[in-house]
Amino acid sequence: MNIKNYWAATLTAGLFTLAAAVWIGGQFPKDFAEPSADYRDPIIAFEFAESPDDLLAIFGPETDPDRAERQNRMDKGHDADRIFLVTYSLFIASFFLAYRHEHGQKLMMLGIILAVTAAFFDIWENAILREITHAIDDPHEVVMPMLATLHTATWIKWFALGIGSGLAAFTLYRDKRPILAVLALPGFFLSVPAFIDPRGYATLFADMIGLWFLVMLIAAGLNYRRASKANSG
Repeated sequence: MNIKNYWAATLTAGLFTLAAAVWIGGQFPKDFAEPSADYRDPIIAFEFAESPDDLLAIFGPETDPDRAERQNRMDKGHDADRIFLVTYSLFIASFFLAYRHEHGQKLMMLGIILAVTAAFFDIWENAILREITHAIDDPHEVVMPMLATLHTATWIKWFALGIGSGLAAFTLYRDKRPILAVLALPGFFLSVPAFIDPRGYATLFADMIGLWFLVMLIAAGLNYRRASKANSG
């Protein structure tokens, strides 16, 4: 397949990912039962919840009249996330596949593996989150092991994305796109701080992974134009 077509596929996957990200943002609940000073969005707080008290701060106690609505919105968000995880994993994989085809770099296969890894553990994470959503009032000895399993799935997913952003930065730098490389790098550097202190860094880390997605979209557009000019020349 012509390299132009590879970049066209990447650009298309990126646009679908952007559209899915905007759409999914409206599916998850927007408010906390108790205002959070550490997290902007309930879904990020949920992914990094450490105790049943954290869950009550997100959803509220049984007496909270809005708890059922928050639970329903969270379920809707997880349903929507099935589409998002497909689009972003295809986007990441096609980005690295296009560079592998264009430059013959075997290292790009790592990016494809990271995309598949992130998608797989995102699926597992969603299943655990859905289970926890409806187990808030279960005894601590039931909820805490579920939270521990959640952290395993969540952090493998986020580390795969963080490493992917670093690999993309390296790839863009080698492709003489230093500005895009610098913009892709924060997600890589924030992965460990976010793991150590999720309350302090998880929201920023998630934002920087989003920035990396935008960087890949811009790079795909620029590389598609470059390939088009090469074909016409």
